[in-house]
Amino acid sequence: MKDRIAHIIRAKNLTAAEFAVRLGIQPSNISHLLSGRNNPSLDFVKKLKETFPEYSLDWIVFGRGPITVSEPFARPEPATVQDDPKIPMEIDNDSEALFEPSAKEHDEMPVSSPSNSLPKGIILVFDDDTYKILSPR
Repeated sequence: MKDRIAHIIRAKNLTAAEFAVRLGIQPSNISHLLSGRNNPSLDFVKKLKETFPEYSLDWIVFGRGPITVSEPFARPEPATVQDDPKIPMEIDNDSEALFEPSAKEHDEMPVSSPSNSLPKGIILVFDDDTYKILSPR
């Protein structure tokens, strides 16, 4: 995030001290952020976004998506659980079905079940490769 803060300072043609004054914080705080000594607080991020609303919050915090809110959104590559284990998964605890990434390569998958069994759940897969498991309650 320190590199994105430095980018904003350069893009606005400000010194670190001028940047601090615009945000209403001590210049030493900016120095500590840019050196990597401290991480930005939530209050800092809020002040940054309020002072420079043209910058995308997703870019400021995570470094993804367009830099400014006026840029067209470039659709990111879908992440998988293997790519980022911090992606929250919404799976019902009683569901035995698992999403298989290779399943999206097929338009339809055959389903077979004994004639006396009832469906336990339905997996909805969205075009952005997210999914939700629906189960009767």
